Amino acid sequence: MAAATLQDDPSESPVRELLRRFFITFLLGVVVYRLGVFVAIPGVNAEVLKQKVQGASDGALGAIIAFADMFNGGAIMNSSIFGLGITPYISASIILQLLTFSIPALKALQKEGESGRRKINQYTRYATLVICLVQAAMAASALSVISHNNQPLVTMESKTLFIVQATLVITTGSMLILWIPEQITKFGIGNGVSVIIMIGILASLPSAFHGGENADLPHYLGVFMVSLAIIAGIVVVVQAVRRINLEQQRRIQGNKVYGGAQTSLPLKLNQANVIPVIFASPIMVVLAFLADNLGKHVGLDSIFHWGSPGYRYVFAALIIGFTFFYISITFDLFDLANHFKQAGFFIRGIKPGKNTVDFLGYHLKRITFIGAIFLAIIAILPEFLEQNLGLSGRGGRMLMGGTGLLIVVGVSLDIMQKVGAFFLAHQYRGLGGIGGDGAETSKKSGKRF
Repeated sequence: MAAATLQDDPSESPVRELLRRFFITFLLGVVVYRLGVFVAIPGVNAEVLKQKVQGASDGALGAIIAFADMFNGGAIMNSSIFGLGITPYISASIILQLLTFSIPALKALQKEGESGRRKINQYTRYATLVICLVQAAMAASALSVISHNNQPLVTMESKTLFIVQATLVITTGSMLILWIPEQITKFGIGNGVSVIIMIGILASLPSAFHGGENADLPHYLGVFMVSLAIIAGIVVVVQAVRRINLEQQRRIQGNKVYGGAQTSLPLKLNQANVIPVIFASPIMVVLAFLADNLGKHVGLDSIFHWGSPGYRYVFAALIIGFTFFYISITFDLFDLANHFKQAGFFIRGIKPGKNTVDFLGYHLKRITFIGAIFLAIIAILPEFLEQNLGLSGRGGRMLMGGTGLLIVVGVSLDIMQKVGAFFLAHQYRGLGGIGGDGAETSKKSGKRF
């Protein structure tokens, strides 16, 4: 999910340019993407599938559908060609990111700059296509054998023809979704993948509250009040940064002093974002499925049931473990220390080399532990609140359910930062005489700013 920087035309008003980018984002993200969600796969009885999805409220199947449907904006329930959503691209990006830090050839390619980044993005697209084909074939095969109340989901007579057709249609829809975020990143407000996920989550929220349990005003007020408190905590943690002060070595040549600059290394408290939750959720689904089918005789079905204390503890432990795993794979302290040494920067009181690595590793472990605890609390909070406060219902889970809320808040903060940086960059351009009143003033006065 690489971030993009808003860039404007110096001859155009910054407000007009920003409105144009928001309009492009709205047109592609809301109009085109949301219309595609309601385009059904040919040969599928959408009404039967909707009843099947609504009936699978418990068990492993319900957990899989609820988790996937939240990110896809209800596309699974509508048997949409966008049923896979953006998840294949996210999976491919995570796989390539992990491989980049474990395969020397990819790591060297990443260090080549812009050309290397384009090459890795190309590999990511190829991996996305392969993942789409595999997942689309599995989804089409599942649709061909599933029925609801003795009504088949597939209306075509030839199951083989349906599987081939549905695989191609779903894969095409997933690759179209991949194109939409790229256009939002290039011509819109940037970070298109995160924007698409946020739109899907927000689009699923109203339908999740419709006809839910305890559908009264005090229930909804309680959900929103708790959600506001959670949002405030997410904002604090997402914005929290531990800065390591760095100083540059000074060199004296003749009567001049070179170097001596000061900067800082920001270590984010939530360095792994929501990736550990994405890793841990499918594992919990598999454990719940195995416990329901194989562990009934020894009592494992009650331990891994959604809402039980055992489920929360295991889920939290997996999130903490995956957080440390992801940070250890993606954060190369030795490479970072060598980069400081080559640039002439050092930490005051710490020798370059191994001592710097140990110092950074000590602080990174402490920060990672706090961030992992935060992610675990956010992930298990919906179950705890539902059991103790009675804030039940799928809508309450989605609104308070840390993963979706964490993504929405994080993307919103990122958009706000991009807008602020956009106007700040335009002010610097005006002061520099590149465009606007600054250019006219510099021409008339004959001075350079």
